[in-house]
Parts: sequence; C-alpha cells; structure tokens
Amino acid sequence: MRSLTGESPVVAGAASRTDKFLQYPVMPTLRPAYPRGPWHYKDMHQLVVTYESTAEAVRAVVPAPLQPADGNRVTIEWRRMSEVSGFGPYTEVGHSVACTFEGKPAIYVFQAFLDSESPTLAGREILGFPKRYGEPDLKTVREVLTGTLNYGGVQVALATMPYRAVDLSDRLAEIEQELQTTQLVLKLLPDVDNHTPKVAQLIRVGIYNVRLKGAWGGPAELFTVPHVGCPVAALPVVRVLEGRQHLWDMTLSDGQVVHDYLETERP
Repeated sequence: MRSLTGESPVVAGAASRTDKFLQYPVMPTLRPAYPRGPWHYKDMHQLVVTYESTAEAVRAVVPAPLQPADGNRVTIEWRRMSEVSGFGPYTEVGHSVACTFEGKPAIYVFQAFLDSESPTLAGREILGFPKRYGEPDLKTVREVLTGTLNYGGVQVALATMPYRAVDLSDRLAEIEQELQTTQLVLKLLPDVDNHTPKVAQLIRVGIYNVRLKGAWGGPAELFTVPHVGCPVAALPVVRVLEGRQHLWDMTLSDGQVVHDYLETERP
C-alpha cells in the first residue's frame, strides 16, 4: 500500500525517524553531550601572563599561512567561568601565540586544558579548539592571585601575581578591543579509516558582546614543568612581559573557515 504521495509508508516512517535524530546537536541522542550555542559567559575571571619564548619553539606550533608576530610573544591564561549558559561553571587554561594573518594581528590558540567534559567536547567538535582534560585552578591565596595546572595530579604550570594591584580602569576601552583580536584555531578531524584527514581547516572563532567590567595589572611570575601529556613547557619562558587580570562577559557562538588545507591540496 502506498500513501497519497506515492511513497511507501514504511519508507516515509523511516525517513521521519531519521529526520528526528538529525535534529539533535550531537551524540548521544538520549542526552546530547552539549547544548547548541550561542553560549553566554558572565563574570569570567581571567589571569593572563604574556611572555617571550624562543623563536624555534614558536615556529614549531604555528601553521601556515599564519606568521609569528615579532617578539615571540606567548600567552598563557587561566579563566574561571563563573556562569555559562548550557555548561555551568568550569575552569580553563589556554595557551596561544601572537601571530599575523593576512597582514593583521591574530591570536593562534594551540592548546587548552579544561576540567569539564561538556565544553571540552563542544569546543573541539564544533569550532576545533585544541581542548583536552586537565586540572586547572584559579584562586586567591592571601594577596596573590594564583593559577595552577595539574595533569594526572602532577603540577605542570604555576602563575602568580598580586591580586588587583594596579587598577587599569583608564584603559578599559583599549583592553576590551584587545580581547576581540581575531582568534584562530586549527580544526583537525580524521576520517573513519583513522588515517585520512577528513577536516583540516583554519577557523576564525566568533566572539561577541564583549563587556570588560574591570582590568588590573602588576608583576607576574610563571613556572612550567616539562610533561609529555601536558606540554606547556614546550614553549619555554625566556622572560615574563606582562601580567593582567580581567573580569568580563562575552558570547561565544559560531566560527568561520578562513583556510581549508584539503581544498588547497586538491588539483
């Protein structure tokens, strides 16, 4: 028996069941691993340490067509996400390099470590953030803001600076613009044969509705320990350039493919 459209009811039913499952944002369908964005971040506390590394170490992590910026500047930052729609609170450490892309300033994020599964999966699968599980922490110990990163119970990074020592209220507009500098990540996904690349793209991350509520400066110290599972020390600290603390809101939403490596290789 066929329906009025001429389509077998069995086939039509199967198609509708398939359509239903395709409406889920991600696996597993009984309880998707993360919600659809955009994700709104409120009262995000951030400790940022910018340092000079070696030219060799910087070049080793920066893919073409990006170019390392002058000065071999690397940033490691701790973010305590106090309130995030869909995810709840979590802590993250991000490691990035100052670059140029098409002649303009950009930030290339080459690794990140989180203590929560859902934003780790969402960041990796949707935008291509190089996120892995770690044990980051950001807290105030007496008068010192302290960021630590452990991996498997072993401390691999320690950053400290005085808590809100130098008020940068007169630079809020300038720093707010810095926070909106183009962020780029390398999204790599293999095909099901586990060898052939399926996705190899340079992604521009969409950050919106940035609102900087406070910024503070001061001296900072950074110590890293070599570790094969969490290689923050792969970009060694030559000298610390700046320490900052931020309190801000933002919205993380979509991304844009700015370079497709597989399309470039096709004849």
